[in-house]
Amino acid sequence: MKPGDRVRMAPMWKHDEAHGYVKRITNDYTVIIWEGINGEWHYTPEQTKRIEVVEK
Repeated sequence: MKPGDRVRMAPMWKHDEAHGYVKRITNDYTVIIWEGINGEWHYTPEQTKRIEVVEK
């Protein structure tokens, strides 16, 4: 996973499925921008194991 990659997560919070892209990756967290869901979402390395990169 790297910045700019398209990603998917299911389930995601109150949603059955969410699609978005990776905005930034640091040592402590990964920032995802989800389509149709407000805000920047920060995920720990453990939480990012549930996020999959979508092949184009």
